[in-house]
Amino acid sequence: MKLFRLIFCVLSYASFIYTASAHQVDSVELEFERAEKTWVLKGMLDMAYFLPEMRGVESAPPLMRKDVMAAPKATQDRYVEQIEHTLRQLLTLKFNGKTLNWKVDFPDFKNQPLVLPEETGGWALANAVIKVDAQPGPGQLAVFWNDKLNSELILIMIEGEELSTLSVFSGMSGILLDVKASEISSNRTETRPSKQTQVESWILSGFRHVIPMGLDHILFILGLFLLAPRLKPLLGQSLLFTLAHSITLALVIFGVIHFPAKWVEVLIAVSIAWIGIENLFAKRINTSRLYLVFGFGLIHGMGFAEVLRGKLGDLSGKALALPLVSFNIGVELAQATLLICAFIILIPFRKWTVSIQNIGSILIALVALFWIYQRMFA
Repeated sequence: MKLFRLIFCVLSYASFIYTASAHQVDSVELEFERAEKTWVLKGMLDMAYFLPEMRGVESAPPLMRKDVMAAPKATQDRYVEQIEHTLRQLLTLKFNGKTLNWKVDFPDFKNQPLVLPEETGGWALANAVIKVDAQPGPGQLAVFWNDKLNSELILIMIEGEELSTLSVFSGMSGILLDVKASEISSNRTETRPSKQTQVESWILSGFRHVIPMGLDHILFILGLFLLAPRLKPLLGQSLLFTLAHSITLALVIFGVIHFPAKWVEVLIAVSIAWIGIENLFAKRINTSRLYLVFGFGLIHGMGFAEVLRGKLGDLSGKALALPLVSFNIGVELAQATLLICAFIILIPFRKWTVSIQNIGSILIALVALFWIYQRMFA
């Protein structure tokens, strides 16, 4: 019974964490521009995410655009000061290992009366412009993102008609600018990360979207594992699931299909509950189960697309191929990692396999049913 209590506590805690983080910002997007004497990062920041009294606090009320614009000048100045303080804690720029000093401006707050950018939910956004003096090459400009809330920094670079995207995760760094000696003489600088860097970045992004950020995806894969904890059928289901979500992921990104995000999230929860409940009655994998896995994979693909869309900037056409393929590889690697870990954990408890299958499936179904209610009504 201690084992079952442990499983219940883990799933309950995971559900709480998922709920508590459901409305938190999971990415910050900045666009990189290069001038002759200055390197610039600019974008719109969610103000509440950078204010110390609201960062990571689920119970904190949302910071609304209209309230910030109506606030006294002293309050607005405090917001700017606190946002800059937090941003400096999160963002570090280095060139050839040397930390660079940078300045940040919030142009919206220079005008009175204050007018902030409009946002669908009415939340308070603020434009930020980060400037650093261009450094003499050759060398590399590295960006470090040090956010304990496990967010992702998305950097968008435009060079001519080409656009590329680089993701930098909490506690990690990315090479944003690579200045080579041969390029200095011709007064030309490469502002795009290499294809290898981009592939690695998108694979890691896909992996992290499942582990640790995708609890719903994790529970779905564990639901598949619990029906038949055997390698061969699981690998087949995992690949079938990946094939399915790759199809709808691409169709949504290319604008061929569209489905309301809210109902995609509801259907994802339904798919998890269905798998958990079916595990209690099914004795083995049959053809109908494979059809379900493929169908549910199509739904999960639309969920992936909603997350990925915001990371792609204005990429279009052939430029989407590398992110889509790399992201899906990352997702499949995460699924394989989950299955391997599940096998390893199950080894010392083999004699209780049937009980673990039943209890685990019940708990997965209960968590998913709670999510269905939450996503439909709360």
